[in-house]
Amino acid sequence: MKGNKHFWTPLVLMILTGMLAGALPASAERPEHGIGKWLQEVGVFAGYTKSGLKYQGDLEAIPVGMRFGFDLKPFLEKFGWSPKGMFEVMYEAFISTIYSPRDNVELGASVFLKYSYPLTSRLFPFIEIGSGPYYMTLSTYEQSTQFNFISQGGAGLTYFLKKDLAVNVEYRRRHVSNASIKSPNAGIDGDVYLLGLSLYF
Repeated sequence: MKGNKHFWTPLVLMILTGMLAGALPASAERPEHGIGKWLQEVGVFAGYTKSGLKYQGDLEAIPVGMRFGFDLKPFLEKFGWSPKGMFEVMYEAFISTIYSPRDNVELGASVFLKYSYPLTSRLFPFIEIGSGPYYMTLSTYEQSTQFNFISQGGAGLTYFLKKDLAVNVEYRRRHVSNASIKSPNAGIDGDVYLLGLSLYF
């Protein structure tokens, strides 16, 4: 029951943000082909994550973090490829408060490839995949090490409230393991729900 409460919080925030978006002037729209700058996005996010542990119940946590998006299109255009929408390399760092099975902390940093397609000038569905180092203070039966790697893949929606301001909602599937550094290395799989706000330059 405790986890369900945390799951609904980002959804309620998303609905409130959507109501705010409806009140903004329709003229503030995002160009379909991006802005052609190297650092083009700085964002913050929060959410809820849940992973199953075999003997300890569920690992549930509240992540918060920052992301930085770099436009890949100028590089891709040198090879004659100019995909519609936004193609980014994302750097992301997060820290989470683990509240189940007991109070702990997890943190990590990842590099993502992200592609966003302009469904309209405001609405950009996206997909992304990434990986990076990860550490948690919780000891588990699945992992012999507390230092691991986190790999994630997901999809979501970006909605531009204004030309330079957007709200993001997304779902990710994540996998935590230590790349066979030490056994056991059964891995911990989980679901991630995120809500964020990004500023575009």
